[in-house]
Amino acid sequence: MSETTESDLLQAIKESLQKDGTLGRFKGEIRAAIMNILNRNLESDETPKIPEETRLINELIREYLSWNGYLYSEQVLTAESGQSNERISRDILTTKLGVIDDTKTAKIPLLYYIVSAFQDTD
Repeated sequence: MSETTESDLLQAIKESLQKDGTLGRFKGEIRAAIMNILNRNLESDETPKIPEETRLINELIREYLSWNGYLYSEQVLTAESGQSNERISRDILTTKLGVIDDTKTAKIPLLYYIVSAFQDTD
C-alpha cells in the first residue's frame, strides 16, 4: 500500500480546482485585482480618454465574454482597458454600429452577428 505524499495531495487539489473552474476564477480575480492596483497607482491623476471606437470594440468583446461565461476574462479586460464597469446598453451599441437587432439576433452577442454578416455564404 503506497502512502499519499503531500505533493500527491496538492496535485489532486489542483486538479479538482481546475476541473470545477475555481482555479481559473481565482486567477482571473487576482489578475483583475492587480490591474486595478496598477491603474490606481499610475503617476498621472488623469485617466486617458478611451477613443470611442476602442470603447465600442471593448464593449462588443465584453458582451461576447459575458455571454460565453468568461466573466473573469471580462473583469480583466475592463481593468486593463481602464474602461468603466458600467456597460453600454445593447440598444446604444446597435444604434452606433448601425446594426438592426431583431428577436433572433438579440439572443446572441453582437460580435457573432457582425462576424456572420461578413462571412462568405457561398
